[in-house]
Amino acid sequence: MTLTEPGQRWAEQLLAWAIPDEIVAQAEVPPWSHDPKTFAVDETIDPTNPIFELARELLPLEGGTVMDVGCGGGRSSLPLAPRATRIVGVDENPAMLARFGQAADEAGVEFSEIQGRFPDVIIQAELAGRPIAQCDVVVCHHVFFNVADLEPFVVALTAMARLGVVVVMPKKHPLSAWNEGWKHFWNIDRPEGPTSDDAIKVIEGLGLEPEVFEVERPPMSRHAEDPASLVISARRRLCLPASREAEIEEWLRDHPPAFMGDVVVLRWPGGLS
Repeated sequence: MTLTEPGQRWAEQLLAWAIPDEIVAQAEVPPWSHDPKTFAVDETIDPTNPIFELARELLPLEGGTVMDVGCGGGRSSLPLAPRATRIVGVDENPAMLARFGQAADEAGVEFSEIQGRFPDVIIQAELAGRPIAQCDVVVCHHVFFNVADLEPFVVALTAMARLGVVVVMPKKHPLSAWNEGWKHFWNIDRPEGPTSDDAIKVIEGLGLEPEVFEVERPPMSRHAEDPASLVISARRRLCLPASREAEIEEWLRDHPPAFMGDVVVLRWPGGLS
């Protein structure tokens, strides 16, 4: 599809986040990778948080179905049970899907897994004559900033939802939390955009009218907040070698990453079939 001006603007700003090749070549761990333990379901999740209530409101009283795009370990969708009785997890990473499946099984929730990049995996299934059924609600948490072609992504989210789509995202690129570190260790200024406002313009440019809510960000998992894990995360995000971990740990004491305290929830109607 031909991108609108907001869609093109979004893509251009995301491309500016590319890390110089000469720095990536020095990384011992891929800087864009994620530790599956960070996305595991644990006791830090509060099912009454507004990000879940806003999705739960859309579900039928019984027998609700949810598709979780970029499901990770299920932190975005499993709190919707028991209102959601079946959850479809979509993720590129098989390790993430394994954690999702384990957590869903332990919670007694019916589930299925789809491995692949959304919406490509949906399109491929359609072309193969095995179309994937709509769900009542599609949730998508902390994925938008990984998607340069946001317009077709939003169209696909809407098409897969009978009743509504709920997207959760920070106001700014999540890796902007490490911008001070990039300046300190590499003397590089990182981008400021795009923002959630740019995402809203993309959605509105498609003729959709999202409701917009700002809510307190739920706590991160135990693993993410562990000091040792934070050092490892900093080393990965900043493309630094293990030999500099002591230096990173010392720097983090006075310069913790600027993780955002609030997130934006975007909610709009699905494409009723």
